[in-house]
Parts: sequence; structure tokens; C-alpha cells
Amino acid sequence: MFSSSTGFQNLDLRYMQIEISMEVAKDLPGADLQDFFTKCEFVSKIGWIDKALECYLKVDFDDDKSLEIKHPSLEVVEVISKNENSALVRAILDGPIPHIFSDIKDIWWVYPTNLDMRKFTLSIRGTTAALRKVRNSFRDLVGNGFSVKLGAESLQGPEFKSVLPQKQRLVLETAIEMGYYSRPRRCTQRDIAKVLDIKQATVSEHLQSAESKIINSFHN
Repeated sequence: MFSSSTGFQNLDLRYMQIEISMEVAKDLPGADLQDFFTKCEFVSKIGWIDKALECYLKVDFDDDKSLEIKHPSLEVVEVISKNENSALVRAILDGPIPHIFSDIKDIWWVYPTNLDMRKFTLSIRGTTAALRKVRNSFRDLVGNGFSVKLGAESLQGPEFKSVLPQKQRLVLETAIEMGYYSRPRRCTQRDIAKVLDIKQATVSEHLQSAESKIINSFHN
């Protein structure tokens, strides 16, 4: 366990979530997994083997024979437990996305990170510099074919708020305080509008503009 004396809690750790639709990801090695698994969910990292990620996964399937196939981007090394339609496995993930993270320090996959029939969702936690590198690497990989969401701890960084006009900053700070960016969400845009006595559409516009400016700052 980390103690307070390590200073770990004082690191500039932030949260970012990346989503890639399966249409955009169709040319990546992991795209074929949707043909065999209805869902692959990251559970925990074990370590790196060269640039491949060894980890625990929960996989859902219609046919358990999918566990016996060596896929281009996923190799099931061991089945830990299994029932009719799902299993906990030790697996090796290879391909361009794991390779991105093998080359960048100070960043971790966290829950929820999964691949289903519609999209690949990757939740990551790390330093601002590491998140910036990841975002740029994804742009190199799939262009602008991915979306980015930030967590409250990322949005409230003073270096990001400084780029926002006063009204956007007020709406964003209120949204953070009320739990709009919490997981699960604790309020709606309508709730924020009532507190600030403005229209819900105005809240939506300010939050979208603020989020866009902060997300784009990761590219600098």
C-alpha cells in the first residue's frame, strides 16, 4: 500500500476516456474480436512482454470455442474460470494500441476499459504529459476518428481553467461541484441551470466549449 509519505497522492494524475467506434477501428488488428466475443473487459494488468500487455480479461461469448483461437491481437494463455457464456482469462494483448502504452510511462488502464460490438472504450489515468502523448499517438493511429472525455480531476486543473472565459469557468466549476462529471453522474444540466438561473441550453453550450478547449490543450 502507498503511504502518505510517498507523495503519490500529490502527483498530477488525471483521468481521460477514449472511445473509438468499430467502424473507425475496422482496420486495426483487434477489430476481428467482435466476431468471436460479444464483449472483452479489462480487469487488471499483469505486466509487459516486449510491447504486448499481459493482463486479466473478462470475455463474453456465444461459443466457448472462441477461447481456443489465437487471434491477431489477443491470445488466451489461461482460462481462470468459466461459465456458459463468459470467462475470466489471463491473456496477452498485442497490436498498435497496447504498443502505445508500452512506450509511455506514468499512465495506466483503469475501469471501464472494454471492447464490445459497437465501440472500444479505453479509460486511462496518468499525468498530464502522459495523457497528451497518448492523445497524440491515437491521432497518429486513427486520425480524428475517436472521442475524448475527461474526468472531474482533469477538468479542474488550474492550468486548464486559465484558458476559459469567466462564464465558461463558472459553469464548469459548478458542474464539477455538483457531481456532473462524477461516475455515476450526480446531477443533470437542468439541475446546473436551476442553480445558476440560466437556460439548460446555455449550460450545454458552455460545458461543450469548455471541454473542447481543455481537450485540445492536450495536443499542445
